Amino acid sequence: MSLLATWPARIVVAAIILVLATAAAWWLFIREDNQLATAPQDFRETPAAEASNTPSVSVEPSATRDEAGSTTPGVTASDGYELFVIVAEHPAVDGQTEAAYFAGEQLARLGVPSTAKGTTVDVSGQFSLGAEGLDPAVPATIRVGLATLTSDEGRRDNRVREALQVSQHPTATFTAERIEGWSGIADGESVVATLVGTLELRGVQRQVSWELEAVRQGNVISALATTSFLYEDFGIPLLNIGGVVSVEEDVTLQVQLIAEAAG
Repeated sequence: MSLLATWPARIVVAAIILVLATAAAWWLFIREDNQLATAPQDFRETPAAEASNTPSVSVEPSATRDEAGSTTPGVTASDGYELFVIVAEHPAVDGQTEAAYFAGEQLARLGVPSTAKGTTVDVSGQFSLGAEGLDPAVPATIRVGLATLTSDEGRRDNRVREALQVSQHPTATFTAERIEGWSGIADGESVVATLVGTLELRGVQRQVSWELEAVRQGNVISALATTSFLYEDFGIPLLNIGGVVSVEEDVTLQVQLIAEAAG
């Protein structure tokens, strides 16, 4: 058999080897199986009085925030409401404030599943709460800096920043309008509710609903908020990493936040 006649077979074998090598590399080094958080971060076993007297750590202000920090200067809660400020961490809570995305991925044409996770601690905001829900006189906002979203894969991070147009829209902002199923949260209580409002992402505004679970200890709230939406809802192109890894049509966002009563 001539050398020329064996070329087609060699090409097929090489292609198969390339596919297998790519699949193996993705499975061993890129594939992830990240799980969604199922509850707010736990409070430490610290006496409430001691925790309350220990200062929390504020998030470093970014260019999109007020110079004073996370809160809007001069904002005070209405009668019957309590103003809370999102902080980076607190000595009473075992964890930190963090926003994350969970994106389903698969190796092209093979359908092997994976769940990628990207996180940032660049989270700030404020809200005023009462027994009837949100204080109508105080904007309830959560702001997330997108430039610092980081996963364990640099190529993915670059594609995410491009898709979100971070250079033009560096911040995602959620403005809450109401809390459904809310009847207040007292010291030691845990509350499950639905947070409804407008999410601005990539310059596009859409109404979204978050599943919310919050726990309070003293003047501190630890909460977990979760929502999902289609990429196309915000005009986000489906990500593709090197033509090898593609994403599913929807994405899940979670925010683990720690908030402390102001004043």
